[in-house]
Amino acid sequence: NDFEIKKVAEIKFLGVTIDDELLWTPHISALAKKLRCCTGQLNRIKKYIPKTLHKSLYHTLFESHLSYGITVWGGVSHSKMKPIFTAQKHCIRIMFGDSEAYLEKHRTAARTRSIDLQTLGTDFFEKEHT
Repeated sequence: NDFEIKKVAEIKFLGVTIDDELLWTPHISALAKKLRCCTGQLNRIKKYIPKTLHKSLYHTLFESHLSYGITVWGGVSHSKMKPIFTAQKHCIRIMFGDSEAYLEKHRTAARTRSIDLQTLGTDFFEKEHT
């Protein structure tokens, strides 16, 4: 019908971002961002949910995103999968590990510390580097 198809750098089709070189980088970046958001949601709601449901929550809210379309994009190299692997490890530590100790380890930004701990004195330095 004389309809010209324009070439684009990437397109989202059925929830999977396909780029023009089939490198899957845009899809992996978007997926890693979505997984980090899911981790945050799980972290916020897990204290209100019984521990017996944590595994079901992980499968429902996190792993479902991870496994969707994996037969299409899952053959990429291990180095490209690193952001997704890191997001998954983070979620598992938050849900099933000692999340308080894990989160405390990363409280270096001023916005995550209470107002009385805003200054970086010797106490903070010793706490972080011992």
